[in-house]
Amino acid sequence: MTTLLLAAKAAVAVLLLASGGAKLADLAGFAGTVRLFAPARSSGWVVAAVRHAAVMIAAAELMVGAVSLCWPALTWVNLAVLTLTCGFVIAAGLGYARHRGRPCHCFGALTKRGFGLSSLLRAAVVLAAAIASCMPVRPAPQLHFTLVFHLLLLAGAVLMAAAAAAAAKALLTQPDSAGTVA
Repeated sequence: MTTLLLAAKAAVAVLLLASGGAKLADLAGFAGTVRLFAPARSSGWVVAAVRHAAVMIAAAELMVGAVSLCWPALTWVNLAVLTLTCGFVIAAGLGYARHRGRPCHCFGALTKRGFGLSSLLRAAVVLAAAIASCMPVRPAPQLHFTLVFHLLLLAGAVLMAAAAAAAAKALLTQPDSAGTVA
């Protein structure tokens, strides 16, 4: 059972790292999605705050994903993971209800999927994995990590996020079928 819980925790952590890295690479696209959830008649400061909110969401995903992956026995990070994944379900639900078909930019330029029933179901599956990973995990003695191993995991987390960001950035600079850059 511990192995399945750690696998769920690692899967959600890697998802957060990829998502956060890709969102930072396509900040304009993700900020546009965040803007969808602001009131239609927003004041100037709300519009300006959208980009900051987009950066903070992506940064939170990176930080929480890295801590969850590198220090799986920490229980406090589970609440942060759960909060983020609840936010995914809320965003997917509101997007499905109000902006069906519009791109969600959940993974920056790495996905062209829009808000729809499938995005809501995917968010629910991620939430279920996050709920499962909130169960107390006491790693078996053979899974006892040294400081060096934690730091290597952190380096891997940084590389994962950087790879997602690089891939998203590359997709942003590729011309589409009409010959224009996305």
